[in-house]
Amino acid sequence: MKKILIIFFLIIFNSDISHADFKKIKKKATINNPGIIFPIPENKDKCISKMYVNKENNPVLPVIEVEAPSGYGLDNRFMYALNKFENFKRPCGGGSVEACENVKRVILDWAKANAAQRKGPSDHEAKHWNDTLTVNLWVASPMMAGYSFAKQIITVTEEEDKIIKDWFKKIVNKNKHLMYKLKKYTKNTQAIGVPRSAHNHALSSAISHMQLGILLNDNKLFRKAFKNYEYAIKYQRKDGSMPIETRRGGRAMFYQGRAMTALTAIAVIAENQGYNIWDYEHKGKNFHNIVKFFIDFTENNEIVFKYAKEMKAPGPAKDFKKQDLDGSSSSHWGWLYAYATRFPNHENIQRLKQWSVNYKDLNNYQRKIISNFDNILKRNAGTSSWTVVEPRCHFTR
Repeated sequence: MKKILIIFFLIIFNSDISHADFKKIKKKATINNPGIIFPIPENKDKCISKMYVNKENNPVLPVIEVEAPSGYGLDNRFMYALNKFENFKRPCGGGSVEACENVKRVILDWAKANAAQRKGPSDHEAKHWNDTLTVNLWVASPMMAGYSFAKQIITVTEEEDKIIKDWFKKIVNKNKHLMYKLKKYTKNTQAIGVPRSAHNHALSSAISHMQLGILLNDNKLFRKAFKNYEYAIKYQRKDGSMPIETRRGGRAMFYQGRAMTALTAIAVIAENQGYNIWDYEHKGKNFHNIVKFFIDFTENNEIVFKYAKEMKAPGPAKDFKKQDLDGSSSSHWGWLYAYATRFPNHENIQRLKQWSVNYKDLNNYQRKIISNFDNILKRNAGTSSWTVVEPRCHFTR
């Protein structure tokens, strides 16, 4: 039965998905492949399939309470745990039985320990923002995706399944953020009129809800992310910049890239259930336009200065004229894996292809995007927090 489901799934994944009306998807989409968030591909050439660690030298010990700072930043203990968990999760996503057994073991350990408890404020204080993102980004999303991988490969008992799912429900519900109320920015910001549910933190929470919905076969939970996706697309500026993200000083494009990767994760997960939301458009605004702004920025970084100068929570990047954009982080570039392989003939990708043959004439930002573009089908990405999974294996077509 498991093999039949995966084969059926792969047929959907590799075929052209019809352009259904987004409004209908948002209101009536149902889960077509319960339990499968990302399918383990039949052809694993692009995947990491070997496990290079063991449970003795790669302990992923439960972190019980979330203690993110009240200023800028997250609880990095969970990032450290995620990095170790990825050593099992990635080869599990490539079909390794041994890795999947370790994925199940780790998640059971965390569930039984009632790990990732958030006891901080439940309002919009900075610590609340940082705590909830810590859990969604570094615990809930990667562990739910890993659990979905494991269930495609190994046996999980009913008792184990209940323990794990009960814990997932607890941490996702406790850390929902900016998802349900249409509160808009009202003053002292360039993001006036934009719903807070378009924020990258809300997108991260939406991804968690979407995955939980698939694991529980809960259609309402699954559909919740579509509203966040809609607002992010709908409330972009005409030039493709995202108002909430691009006001953030030297990290304006850092956060636009993360939001783009989060939107991509939502679109890929939706696609894996048979729904195409890539082409959702509102008055000429779509995901292609957001991509165009990002590419435009790499050619002329000054286009973001008029937004970035607001200096809203820029973290360590205090100079808005020097955009902090790590050339190797999949958080900033993960969207490219899915986008370039789905829209190879789009003018955005044609532009990158032209640049790739004139590498010596490019500026530093252009070289960063071309380096990632040229390596999409050649090497696996680094960390996979915002992409949820390793993007070369699970985002490319």
